[in-house]
Amino acid sequence: MFKGNVVQACSSTTESRSRREWLAIHLVSMVLPVGVFALLTGLFWIGDHGNYSKLYYWLVMFPALLLILVSPRSVAALPRSPIFLAYLSFAVYMAATIVWSDGADSVADQIKRPFAVFALYFAIFELGRRRFDLLVVSVKCSAVIAILAALYALGTFIIAGGNGRLGGYGALRNPLLVSHVFGFFIALWAGCYFTERRLFSPTVLAAIFVLLVLLFATGARTPLVATFATILWLSFLKGGKKAVMVIGGLTIGCALIWQYFPEVITQRGLSYRTEIWADVGSQVRERLWFGHGFSTPLTVWVEGLQKSFSDPHNLTLSVLYAGGVVGGGLWLILYAVALFEAWRWRCDKWVLIFSATVVYGFVAGMTEGGSFFSRPKEHWFLIWIPMALLTLTTFRASSDEKAIRNVA
Repeated sequence: MFKGNVVQACSSTTESRSRREWLAIHLVSMVLPVGVFALLTGLFWIGDHGNYSKLYYWLVMFPALLLILVSPRSVAALPRSPIFLAYLSFAVYMAATIVWSDGADSVADQIKRPFAVFALYFAIFELGRRRFDLLVVSVKCSAVIAILAALYALGTFIIAGGNGRLGGYGALRNPLLVSHVFGFFIALWAGCYFTERRLFSPTVLAAIFVLLVLLFATGARTPLVATFATILWLSFLKGGKKAVMVIGGLTIGCALIWQYFPEVITQRGLSYRTEIWADVGSQVRERLWFGHGFSTPLTVWVEGLQKSFSDPHNLTLSVLYAGGVVGGGLWLILYAVALFEAWRWRCDKWVLIFSATVVYGFVAGMTEGGSFFSRPKEHWFLIWIPMALLTLTTFRASSDEKAIRNVA
């Protein structure tokens, strides 16, 4: 009798475990690839920011949380990544600043934002760790969709007369927001070009050209500077004749722009950036070490425009305002660790590609942006999506290296 109960209990446990494994496999192989694809392309076709956030919650965040519930041990691998540990330190500290924050948002709403980023890290990490091939398919398909979306945006802009600055369409109706999203993809394609063995790769170069034209049409200088920095980074990692050729071509292109289209660089001056940064800097000094607290509203008055701003137009300054020197230090450590890991595992193709998106986002964030812990939107293409992808690929590269050593 007792033996029969034990056998029945063991059988029930085994059946429950097999069901959890079945669900975990299907979440990884069927739901998360679609979720990553939707996250990378959603702003091109969703039409509304609110719906884009819901898209992320339903197709990435909730499946990731369900995966943790059915397979708790899967979380254990993530803290072995130095990049994720750097993120965790930053997120925990910024969450702690809620204690002295003057923000009107509820504590639950403020905690939800860094937690949503954690879900992104875990979703991409677990998808790539279990089915890297499906992650690659999602990223490649997204890169192609980005080119089609760029062609559509350019087409509608030209049909409308081609005057002024390209403002995009649908959810992407601001030139700077357009540059955030498409800038991520130009960095992705640039990374792909540097991993190609051929000096001339028509498909990749055509994709880069389309995205460059679109970024140029936005009239924003930030993406052009960020693209240049990304090329320098890739050349630093890869070196060789291709790097020399690309830097030479880019230098000639910049010279031609300065010669024939100088207004792109000079017509708006510094766009009151120095005045904005000076004001934010003075507010940072009011609470230098620990900051004003996460979600504390920022107001910057620009005398020349007789207008106030709530955006410091600099992500690093925004972190300093919210978290002080401590928060700013943890933010810079996050990027330092990410770039060190990228340098360390630069021989891996996907590490090199995704490190390009991290560099692009960091440089672009030096003159744009302010909401580093926002709901899912364009800023994620500058910060968290690149970081999550690089976290996965550097961990994967290090794991492969350890596996080779163990075999040897």
